Formats: sequence, C-alpha cells, structure tokens
Amino acid sequence: MNKNADLCSRLGDLLNVPPISIELLPGDASEWLASAPPEHAPFLFVDNNLGVPHKLAYKAYLEAVARFRAVRPRHDSIDHSHSAELLASSAVLLLVNPAHQTALNARKRLVLLGTHSAAHELRFTDALLTLRDGAKQSILWHHRRWVLRRIHPPLPSPSPSPFSESQAKGHGDGVDTLADIALSPATFRAEIAAVERACEAYPRNYHAWAHRFLCAEALVHVLAHVLSAFSPSSASASSPHDRHEALRELEAERAHIRTWVERHVADYSAMQYACRLEALVQGLPAPDTETKTKTETEKGAEAGAHALELVRAYSSHEALWLYLRGAVALDLFPPGTQGDAGAAIDGLTESYLREGATAVAGHQVVSGTYGHAVRFSAWRKWSVSPRVSNFNA
Repeated sequence: MNKNADLCSRLGDLLNVPPISIELLPGDASEWLASAPPEHAPFLFVDNNLGVPHKLAYKAYLEAVARFRAVRPRHDSIDHSHSAELLASSAVLLLVNPAHQTALNARKRLVLLGTHSAAHELRFTDALLTLRDGAKQSILWHHRRWVLRRIHPPLPSPSPSPFSESQAKGHGDGVDTLADIALSPATFRAEIAAVERACEAYPRNYHAWAHRFLCAEALVHVLAHVLSAFSPSSASASSPHDRHEALRELEAERAHIRTWVERHVADYSAMQYACRLEALVQGLPAPDTETKTKTETEKGAEAGAHALELVRAYSSHEALWLYLRGAVALDLFPPGTQGDAGAAIDGLTESYLREGATAVAGHQVVSGTYGHAVRFSAWRKWSVSPRVSNFNA
C-alpha cells in the first residue's frame, strides 16, 4: 500500500469512529504533532477530538476520490464486501467537501441495506457539523433529518394536524420535515446542542436555525397528539410525565432563545426563529390547568417586550429592528396593552427620527440607527395602510 492510500485508510477509520469534533489544522501541523501521542500520527486524536492537518486532508481526498469511484453503488446495488471501503472513502470526501451529495447518498444506501447504523451515521454528522464548512451546508442538514426519520417511528396520524407549517406525508428521500415522527424531548435536546455547536462554528447560520425550527415543530406536533389524545393506541405516549416533559422543553427553549439573542444581537436567523417559535406554540391546545402557570399569550408577550428592550439598548443593530418588526407583526405584547406597546414603539422610533433629522440639518454624521428607524417607521405605516388591509383580506 502506498503512502497516500495508507493515509486515506487511517483517516477514514478515525472519521468513522466517529470523533466528537473535527478541526482542520493549518499547514502540516508539525508544531502540534511534536507533542501529540504517536499512535495516530500524522493525525491528532485526543479525547475523541480529531485534528487533521490541512495538507494531509487534501492528499487523502485525492486518494479517496479514486477509491470511492471504484466501490460506489451502481444501479441500486452494493457489494457488501465493499461496505467498509465505501464508509472510509466517503468519510474522507465529506471531510473536505461536506456537501458531497454522492457520498451522502452512498451512506444513505448503506443505512437502508442495514450494513450501517442510522444512530452511528447521526453521530458522524455531529462531527461534520463542528467544521465551519460543514455547519453551513444545507445538504448536510437535510441528510441529518433523513437519518432522524430512519431512527424515530412515525406518529399515528388519524387526521391532519393543524399545528405543522410544513405538512408532508411519507418518509421518502424527498421529504424534508420532522413533523410526522415521534421526536422525544431527549432527542430535541440533542438536536439543539448540535445546532448551537454549528452556530458557534459558523455564526448567523440560517440552515442550522431552520433545522432547529423543524425540531421544535416536531416536538409541538408530538405534544399536539398527546394533548388531543387522538386514539387509545397513543395512551402510552400520553402519560403526564411525557406531557410535562415536552412542555418543559418548549418553555426552556423559549427562554433559552431569548438569552441567545441577547448574546448574539446581530444574529437575525436566531431572532426569526424566536418569532416563528412563538407563532408555533400559540397553536397548541391548552395544557391541563394544574400545569398552566401562564397563558400562551402572556408567554408570547414576553417576546414582544424582549424585542423592544433590545432595540432600546442596541439600536444600531438592524437585526434587532427586524426582530421588533416580527414581534409587532405577531402582536406579541400583553393582552390589553397593545395600545401602550404601540405608543412606546412609536415614541422610541420618533425619538431616533428626530435625532437623525437634527444631525442632517446640522450637517453632522448620521448614525445607522436613523436609517433603521426610517425603515421601521415606513414599514409600520405601510403595514396598517388600507391597501395592505385589503390585500390581506
């Protein structure tokens, strides 16, 4: 076996462990390897975290291309003796190119044939999503949802549920929703952790937040089935413990997303998710009175106040103005106080408009806040105009 072939095999095996995280190290990583354990050299594998020198990753990739081509599935058939080689070579391809659709499809085929575990593949995607280039790939997030649908059973659906934004039937490869599977609260927590790692690797990650919403939608869908008690067959899933755990997860998620927004005031994808989450939970049936400490409207109202306070504190961030716009559009303010909230919003906007107009008149530098306030004020006027009312009607 030549040097590059051995490099490719060893890297493929390490990737399929799979590691907790992967990092591409600059250059040949000689400075790290000097103090690293020798058993995995020239790779760094410490506490199940994998470091791959950038130059060596590309050498292994060139070898993996040829090896993958020789064993990849053709005409819906796989030689089972090639399964290990297929997993190793596809893993190396995906390290360098996490959007390699052919490699992902080959791994799907192995899962369907039963020669590769769906749970193991989920852990492999966990590792890929710690890469900056992996975290931003919509194809990889789609692959992860495909794997989740292989792991979790479908929900019983005697009638279409009104709580899903992305209704779809069946579990075919083209389906990209989780709303029809029995996603557990524990799985929901694991997916949230994967999303947050990906968002740290690649900030303002739209595809990660879209995945997070689909997971929240799935949990809401499960909870809707439980609370509605569709059939006796679902009795085992409708225990108070399961119901309360799902409700607690949703409540924790609503609080957690506000904390995230406070720490990432430029992450509009997170703010869009926060608003969509509030719209999603408003469609839930009411929980039992003993567990209902606040109405859904009151909980949603916290989001509106949150958006307003953040704009007041960090007015130069356009993302926060869009967050406020979403809260206004969904009317996420305390019942009976919408007039007061509207007056507070208008007063804040007008104060920024006056400051900007004064700066313009005095030939001074105009802050970005002025432009944000102008656009928000125009949106407010446009959204309540008769033309818009007639259009919405």
